[in-house]
Amino acid sequence: MPINFDLESLRKEHNCANFFETGLWDPRTNVSSRQALSCGFDKVYCIEIRKDWVDLGNDVFKEYIMKGIYNLYLDDSTNMKKYIATDNFKNKTMFFLDAHVDNSNIHNYKKRCPLFDELAAIKSIERKDNVILIDDLRIIKHSFPWGETSYGNIDFLQQIKETILTINKDYKFSTLNGHINDDVLIAYV
Repeated sequence: MPINFDLESLRKEHNCANFFETGLWDPRTNVSSRQALSCGFDKVYCIEIRKDWVDLGNDVFKEYIMKGIYNLYLDDSTNMKKYIATDNFKNKTMFFLDAHVDNSNIHNYKKRCPLFDELAAIKSIERKDNVILIDDLRIIKHSFPWGETSYGNIDFLQQIKETILTINKDYKFSTLNGHINDDVLIAYV
């Protein structure tokens, strides 16, 4: 989905070299990947489960892909770890976690809301001061967001914060405007 905050100012403030997004959405719109490519990131990465959007993204972002600036992966974001286990992620990265299944036509997913798998992937890399953005707080604040039942009836937002603090106990939390005001959680050191 589009970002409704100043991504370039945030990139500069936290000195991030990379942007990694989970969940592309329709690349013909003003999606986060498009916005990140207009900022000063060295590399932009995205993992998307829908083949039709990846095919469109490969066309829409062809110039950036050919220059080696943009990497678009067709995969489930529960497999994110294999894409960030590279030397590129020794540089500070801004992770924008926005993968979820809210369309009953998508059947090749492992989890409807893979946030905890994505956070485990981020925890697995050496760097522990990356910026973590989590979209759709308006939905995450409710039980079983997007119908995700594999974790049980937990306070999703509280569990997310506790999980992030296992990456680095010094993370601070705030919110940014997204689809609505205060819809994006930001964790930063």
